[in-house]
Amino acid sequence: MSMVCPQPSKLAPVITLIPLFVLFFSGVPVHALNVGVQASNAAVSVTKDCSRKCESEFCSVPPFLRYGKYCGILYSGCPGEKPCDGLDACCMKHDACVQAKNNDYLSQECSQNLLNCMANFKNSGGKMFKGSSCPVEDVVNVLSVVMEAALLAGRYLHKP
Repeated sequence: MSMVCPQPSKLAPVITLIPLFVLFFSGVPVHALNVGVQASNAAVSVTKDCSRKCESEFCSVPPFLRYGKYCGILYSGCPGEKPCDGLDACCMKHDACVQAKNNDYLSQECSQNLLNCMANFKNSGGKMFKGSSCPVEDVVNVLSVVMEAALLAGRYLHKP
């Protein structure tokens, strides 16, 4: 008799992130989310600052991912900054959408638009900005898991 090992579900990371999204984006002011994450590397931060340079750090770590100027949790470009590439432009559009919806990070429309934009970028063979150390698959996969969790949390909380 052969035993079959169960494969981890692709939904496991999404389900794990739902409580995080409910906590993060259920009306809690952004400054209240600064829980004092510390690391030996002083460059690691989860505070809400704007970016003026194209970055590619922590490519596969959702809480710390920084890609371009606009992709990452609590990370965005400064007003008037141009995106670093097409993928960064997807994140910039998502940030603008969320802002237009009173900072509703659980907006179904904004989350789905970002997923569609990232899929189009990846499927069209979009190029990452020069100097990026992140593979497109890593960034798209991390952001997709986060957006899928946002979609599930938004459905649960009945967000349009």
